[in-house]
Amino acid sequence: MSGSEGTGRRRRYRRTALVLAVLIAVPVVRAQPVRQFEAGFERDVNRYRWTAALQVSQPVGAWTFDLTNRFASDAFILFEDRLSFRDENRLAWRASRAGTAMLEPRLEGRAAWFSLSRVFSQELYGGMRYRPRPYAWVEPVVGLALDQRPGALTEAGTPPPLRTDAGPAAGVRLALTPPPVDAYHLRLEGEGTWQFITPRRGRMLRLHGRAERTFEATRLTTEVRLASFRRDAYQANSFLNRNVPTDRLSETVEATTSDTLFAFVELETPIRGRLNLRSRLDVALNNRFVRTLRAPDDVLFFDSDFNRRAFDLDLGLTYDTPDLALRLGFQGGAEVERRDLANAGDLPPALAGPNRRLLRQADYDRGHVTLLARLRATLTPFLALHLDGTASALRHDTPEINPDDRDEILYNGTAGLLLQPSRYLQIDIQLFGSYFHTVYLRAERSAENNVQRSLRLRPSVRWTPAPRTQVRLTSEVRATYTVDDFVLAGRRPSDQSAREMRYELDVTQDFGRGLRVLARGGLSDLHLGRFLADRFAEIPFDTLRTYSGWLRLQAGQRITAEIGLRFFIRSDFDRATTVRYERVDENGQVLRDENGQILTTTITRPGRERIEQVGPTCALLWPMRGGSALRLDGWLTVQHVRRRLYGDLPEGAADRIRRAGRRGTRTLIPNLAVSVLWRF
Repeated sequence: MSGSEGTGRRRRYRRTALVLAVLIAVPVVRAQPVRQFEAGFERDVNRYRWTAALQVSQPVGAWTFDLTNRFASDAFILFEDRLSFRDENRLAWRASRAGTAMLEPRLEGRAAWFSLSRVFSQELYGGMRYRPRPYAWVEPVVGLALDQRPGALTEAGTPPPLRTDAGPAAGVRLALTPPPVDAYHLRLEGEGTWQFITPRRGRMLRLHGRAERTFEATRLTTEVRLASFRRDAYQANSFLNRNVPTDRLSETVEATTSDTLFAFVELETPIRGRLNLRSRLDVALNNRFVRTLRAPDDVLFFDSDFNRRAFDLDLGLTYDTPDLALRLGFQGGAEVERRDLANAGDLPPALAGPNRRLLRQADYDRGHVTLLARLRATLTPFLALHLDGTASALRHDTPEINPDDRDEILYNGTAGLLLQPSRYLQIDIQLFGSYFHTVYLRAERSAENNVQRSLRLRPSVRWTPAPRTQVRLTSEVRATYTVDDFVLAGRRPSDQSAREMRYELDVTQDFGRGLRVLARGGLSDLHLGRFLADRFAEIPFDTLRTYSGWLRLQAGQRITAEIGLRFFIRSDFDRATTVRYERVDENGQVLRDENGQILTTTITRPGRERIEQVGPTCALLWPMRGGSALRLDGWLTVQHVRRRLYGDLPEGAADRIRRAGRRGTRTLIPNLAVSVLWRF
């Protein structure tokens, strides 16, 4: 060994010893351990759902281990009582050396599994956090990435085989939160990872910066968010991969890249006294590119570009006192979306032209302007007033091939009174009104131009006759009229009206020592009809009535138990109501098949369908030591659907049809939700 080689080796030894000494001598700040497990099960009509989550944060010596795993499984009951499952599992773990040292080693990993798409991905990173200042750190990491998902379709009728790609990965994270400088508060955070899983690539970049300064009651805030993603996937079901051998070099990859920028500038400053100015400008940009990689030479493919730009401006004056709040504002913005065929030059004109027009059909330019005014005033200690009004205009321009080109105008107003004649009684009266006019600018859709007017009155009374008794009664009257601008020659006007009356009642009575009674009821009566605008009259064609109620009894202070009874009734007119009834022979005997099953037939007529649901409910909430808890909710629904047909029925079968309609169908639906939180 020469002298120079010995000197270099000794220097490397000293550097390694210095790094180890720094790691060993780090002053460790122990984090509080967190260990908890959550699990849940729910059955809601035809859906089952299982969830589980494990979170562990445990300091071991100078290190801290964090682990989070979330699992969710859904199963839906499809036809013939067949279950369809969808499972997902996400795992993230990290081992870090906590403290305030300049160098902090870290290990971390992520794994995700999706059963429906048969995708499994895993990443493992190791790195060192370098903290040159207490408020700044940067963390480069290197590692491995693995991704498994369906590849090319090699044989018709069989699922695509799974392809596993693995390769190196790298990333970097940083954060900067310096102390305020000249009243400026700055914050910068970012992270990025790159996966080189040949033949595919993956990328994730995020950057978030915020600057805020407050001076002389004026606050200026600027925030910028940048994001860039790339995801590569095999086109397993594409025509590009059909009838190709399983050679991975022949598999086609679709690469999707998305770049997003969002930024806003906000200013709040006083003008005079309690009069303030507030302004905000939002800008959003997004570019998305879809590229086909590794495609065979003799096939055609279509690459596309998407571009979206939007900005919004909000200006407002506010005047705020304890008894009066006023705001006048202006909002405006524009939005543009463009799509294009990126490889049109490489395609035959007979294919490029139609596909480019198909993409550009969804392009649009949109602009909107809104004026608003809001007032909140306390007139007396027992009376408050609030007024709210907006006027908006929207212009939506589309290419010549898309007839959705239109203009819209919306006026919306709200007036309300809050009256409190005593400490036991509170009355809230609100009146809503709106005017909405839509005008399509192309002749082929101009027949859809219409004006919709809506008026809604919602008074509410809250009565508290005793400290443990609360009663709230709310009623609402709503009327909506939609009138077309004109009627095509030879067609009947399609103007419509909708009128609704609703009542809602909530009662709570507390008997002390954890014993309470809660009752809730509701009634809705909705009438739909053809509107005769010239005579302000209507011809009704449907009435929808809904009744609902829920009575509950709660008991317990530390452990709360609840039992109740809930019902729901809805009656609705249906132009095609179907009743299934038994078939009989000439002697009136019911016909059966060779298995003894009764043969049936159906009849469809205009009629009314009535859905009745009733059933008990229960609940249990059990808080335990250390923050653990158990919660159970169960409700059983007995559903009965009856039907009544209008008009003439077939002679000889009318009675059987009416009996079958009254008998209807009965269904028993048990529902259950259980959740457990265990902190250990």
